[in-house]
Amino acid sequence: MTIKVTSLYQWKRESIVRASFFTGMAIAFLGSLNPWFMWPLGIYYIIVASACFVFSMALARPMSTPYYNNSNIILPILACALLIFYQSITRSRDINSYIANIFHLIIFFSIFRVDSKEIMRFCNAMSKGMGAFLIISMFFFVLYIMGFPLPSRNAEFLTTYSYSNYFFFMVDDRSLFTIIPRFHSVFLEPGHMGTMTVMLLFTQIGHWKKWYNVSLLVATIISFSLAAYGLLVGVIFLGLWVRGKHFIRKTLMAIGFIAVIVIGSFYYNNGNNLLHDLIMIRLEIDDGEMVGDNRVTDDFEADFDSLMSSSDALWGRDRDTESFGNSGFRVFIYDYGLIGLFLVIAFYLVAMYNPQHLKAMTAVFIISALNFIIRGYPLWYANFIPIYCVAKCAFERVRPAFKTEE
Repeated sequence: MTIKVTSLYQWKRESIVRASFFTGMAIAFLGSLNPWFMWPLGIYYIIVASACFVFSMALARPMSTPYYNNSNIILPILACALLIFYQSITRSRDINSYIANIFHLIIFFSIFRVDSKEIMRFCNAMSKGMGAFLIISMFFFVLYIMGFPLPSRNAEFLTTYSYSNYFFFMVDDRSLFTIIPRFHSVFLEPGHMGTMTVMLLFTQIGHWKKWYNVSLLVATIISFSLAAYGLLVGVIFLGLWVRGKHFIRKTLMAIGFIAVIVIGSFYYNNGNNLLHDLIMIRLEIDDGEMVGDNRVTDDFEADFDSLMSSSDALWGRDRDTESFGNSGFRVFIYDYGLIGLFLVIAFYLVAMYNPQHLKAMTAVFIISALNFIIRGYPLWYANFIPIYCVAKCAFERVRPAFKTEE
């Protein structure tokens, strides 16, 4: 048996190229969520991620089989550049913002340039890694609820967030006297973690029985995040629609299952339970508005109405970024105007376009719209990477996310 030295060299090079790419993706993915162990990096995580991508691309250049082999990137990267530099021009007007945008462009360029199958491989790896970590995190969280003494320290993020950090999970100081606080692992908010886990589950439809996806699902449920729950329901029904087979039967079963949970929350312990208190009450309609629609304050909502009736609606206005509790699509429009909204739509249309799989693409646009309406962060890597993965990799034979059942 003979071993070709050149083939071994190529294999090692490809492994290093892939490892560097995956490392850069993981740093960008996690950095957009601000876990406590990345707070010292701040916004500089994009520099570290970009360095991994540049190293990967440089090492991949001599490879006989290109790792970065997607040439259809001109329109997506142009749409991305227009959006992120428009944001700097209209609001930041700071040289540091323009420098940061260069690193963002490197990250997006790498994502667009690599083969779509590699994006699927990364999302599979991230789902497994995050699923494993959340099992550990939830284990220590249960110990905390049971009263086990665990080491901790005080932790603050900017002037807005204050926690008791138990290293594998955090407890918001505002929830210290709550019997069962909402779970958000090592991330800033339950909504941050919940939307991230749902987006990963979006890439894993058809494989939710895998242990790591069960972990992601359980973490989503105990986050008690209305945003995550809304996205999860959307992912479930759109996944059934995309997969196609037995759609009506499975849809009715899903509706029945959700209905049982909803009704049960009103009767279990006479309605005195977390699901009823944190989710169901917020779905009630009061004076024509949903109680849980608290993404913005009343003052902001009044200011937003004023904006939309003025010429500032096109370009947006400067906003007091210290105000807490303002998120969602209205905040984005307030900051960047209707022109910014148009650029977001154009960017997603160009980046996600996949005429071969129109069902998957439609599902992606719906989930993207829901996520944008609720969260208002279209360029967060933890949102964008899984959505891009589904748009480009649905029905792929490598590890199909939406493979129709045989």
